[in-house]
Amino acid sequence: MEEDRDILKGIFRREVRVFFLLYPAFRRFQKDRKSAKSESGKDWDYRRERNGKKAVQLFIELGPAFIKLGQILSARPDLLPKEYISSFEKLQDSVPPSPFEEVRPSLEENLGKLDEVFDNFDREAISGASLGQVYRATYKGKDVAVKVNRPDAEFIVKRDIVLLDRILRFARGRIENFLYLSINNVLRDFRKRIIEEMNYEKEASNSKRIARNISGREKIIVPRVYDELSSKQVLVMDYISGTKITDVRKLKEKNIDIQKLAYDLDISFIRMLLRDDIFHADPHPGNISVTDSGEIILYDFGMVGDLDDNTRYYLLSLYDGLTRGDIDQIVDSLIGVKALSPAANRGVIKKSVELGMAGMSGKRAEDSEIRELLEIANDVVFEFPFRLPTSLVLYMRMSSLLEGICLSLDPEFKFVKVLRKLFMEEGLLKELYEKQISMFMEDSIRSIEAGVAILPLLRRKLESEEEKPVIKKRQSVPMAIFGGFLILSGIYEYEKIPNIGYLLFGLGFLFSLYSVLRRE
Repeated sequence: MEEDRDILKGIFRREVRVFFLLYPAFRRFQKDRKSAKSESGKDWDYRRERNGKKAVQLFIELGPAFIKLGQILSARPDLLPKEYISSFEKLQDSVPPSPFEEVRPSLEENLGKLDEVFDNFDREAISGASLGQVYRATYKGKDVAVKVNRPDAEFIVKRDIVLLDRILRFARGRIENFLYLSINNVLRDFRKRIIEEMNYEKEASNSKRIARNISGREKIIVPRVYDELSSKQVLVMDYISGTKITDVRKLKEKNIDIQKLAYDLDISFIRMLLRDDIFHADPHPGNISVTDSGEIILYDFGMVGDLDDNTRYYLLSLYDGLTRGDIDQIVDSLIGVKALSPAANRGVIKKSVELGMAGMSGKRAEDSEIRELLEIANDVVFEFPFRLPTSLVLYMRMSSLLEGICLSLDPEFKFVKVLRKLFMEEGLLKELYEKQISMFMEDSIRSIEAGVAILPLLRRKLESEEEKPVIKKRQSVPMAIFGGFLILSGIYEYEKIPNIGYLLFGLGFLFSLYSVLRRE
């Protein structure tokens, strides 16, 4: 209770200041959002871009909680026009570190006397962010990195969470209901995520899970956590130095193959996304370095995500549909990942996707960047609002950041081409098609069962009319066998020629259904 009173103390003054700073930016955002939705074309609007940059500067001025909120908003195409997304994607969490004497009490409260615990402790921070900062030290002869929360970070974040909730409650009824629900959804996700990010026990657990998953599979180094020194407020890991992954000049000086580096980075993260139970969701340049031998070092495991099997399947299906230009599959996949409501007008959605694909100026999908293809999906999502699942938001952030790094290393890098190659080599497309066949069969069986269920009703109806019996030659068994043969043929042909596979499936289903009806 004491902590709650401290958070609320003086909050009104802060609330008034934040409200009067945010209000003009929010009004501009509402107008820009409305104009972006009403425009039939997809042209870039430089006025909206300017307003997006102003909003980013305002979030930086308002402090750490707003910086983190801005990073989450950068992956919300259902809320922000693409010009705002572009500005918020550049929002980096890098601020000057607090003086050492301000964080020393927290360090010693969690670790004990620094001189007694460490062989050496460098009091100059090697990096600083809005929530924490990192120091270099020596522990039992080994170089370690010591990450500690800023002394006032938890108070500031909790105060601003309360403040944002109060402002949103004030806005309710004054803005459109969908926008209110969407912002409320973002704040709920933000509240959970930022509290987790300040908990270094959670980050330690994330890093261990990722290290365990990729061990022996990827050329990625995950620094080891020292459990005996780590706690909720302090995290101690191996210090592993390297060259920042976007420092292309220095990487070339070290004779590192940067094209191969881009490929390895991309493949590693996509495998993590599609194969594992957890993926690193914040691969910005400050979180990735490269050793002199070309191995990738991964830092900062505070922001992670995961995909359930259903979302992973539809995401694979979306990629497959985008690279093949299959509009129906794209729409099905967007609905499947819950980026669109099933109640949305399918015909209008298809038209929107077709316009986006036509805007690629004749370029083959596999020669496009992931950003181009995602932008098509983003435009559709923005036009037909639906609240995006958190896992999908984090995936979109991860893929966008990842592509930016790969293109900085290799301007000719083709994200989608590499992705499709991965799908083929690792059997992911085979898994996708097998799942599609399985789902088709399940739907067919349900349809047959529904048809069979209604037959007794039809029979009673016919009997009640006392129609004369008609002698029929029973051909149901041969037809059922022939229908089964067509379905099996469809399974065999599907992987080679999908359209013929679909045709055989359809014919097999019709013969099977007809045989059931004849038997009755």
